[in-house]
Amino acid sequence: MGKQIKFSVGNVLRGYKSVEISVGGTKVKYKILRNELKPVEKNSVAVNIDKNLSDTFDALNIFAWEKNYRGENISDGVQWTLTFTDGDKIYRGRGANAYPDTWDDFLDWLDALIPEMKFIDGKRLDAVELRLSREDEIFEELTVNRGENLLTLEKNSSTHTYHFSVEETKNFLDVCQKYFETLETNDAENYGLKISVNLQRHDGSAENFTMPYNDFSMPGVVKFAEEIHAFAADLSAEIFSPEALHVTNDAERFILCKVQFKGNYKAYTYRAEDETFSVGEIVDVPVGRNNDVTQAKIVDIAYFDEDELPIPLDRIKTIIGKHTGNAWDNF
Repeated sequence: MGKQIKFSVGNVLRGYKSVEISVGGTKVKYKILRNELKPVEKNSVAVNIDKNLSDTFDALNIFAWEKNYRGENISDGVQWTLTFTDGDKIYRGRGANAYPDTWDDFLDWLDALIPEMKFIDGKRLDAVELRLSREDEIFEELTVNRGENLLTLEKNSSTHTYHFSVEETKNFLDVCQKYFETLETNDAENYGLKISVNLQRHDGSAENFTMPYNDFSMPGVVKFAEEIHAFAADLSAEIFSPEALHVTNDAERFILCKVQFKGNYKAYTYRAEDETFSVGEIVDVPVGRNNDVTQAKIVDIAYFDEDELPIPLDRIKTIIGKHTGNAWDNF
């Protein structure tokens, strides 16, 4: 009789990928029912599979999967259903933001069989490695690996590990992927404190870059560290410890403010020479080639040594002063 598979995965917003598969020895016949929101003609294709692909499927041990997997926020995210028949044995299971241990192996098997479906995005983030350093001194190295479901934090005097479940790893890296897709990378070789980033994608490609480490030039990595503590709440070690950020020289400190103009949500960086400025305050700033004076609201304030400035000092305009006119309504 062979093996019969009916599988669907996705969500309402993105749509569902659904297939029916019949396996008889090395002969496989499959039918694509849905491919997310794209209309698909029902079709049947017969293919041959080699022994390795057949053995990979058997190693999934689907009959050992639980019947129901439930993660957090089950009203959103990813839902899946699977019916698997092998002779007289039938497995019926489902999940919402939670998965069996061999979930990724199952999706890889499907992609090898039906590559046009792309059950796993080739650009999916599979591993992240961050290295915080100043010159040749490494303060911390942090690695999160999807395949090992493991977070490792190497400090100068200690090593910390945290084991994720499959769904924790998946949800964590999927959430954090956005932080590394919106970074505006800059050359950090001339900066003191910097962070090196190594991103590994599912298709085997890698991205490597180095940036100054501060809230202005690298908000994605700062948020990434916050996400780690949100997912690994009992990880006692501090990530990118404040002591690593301690200024060891007597260089002049500079105040940089991010400001927003009325009707524009993009933030712009200005230098401040007044330590009494506060977030939310309206200030006068020079704009454009003619340095026309206009008003803006301060949305962030940070302090930097000269060698850690996210923008060269000669390219940063200076706030003129606090706006003395009427405060803007509904800024």
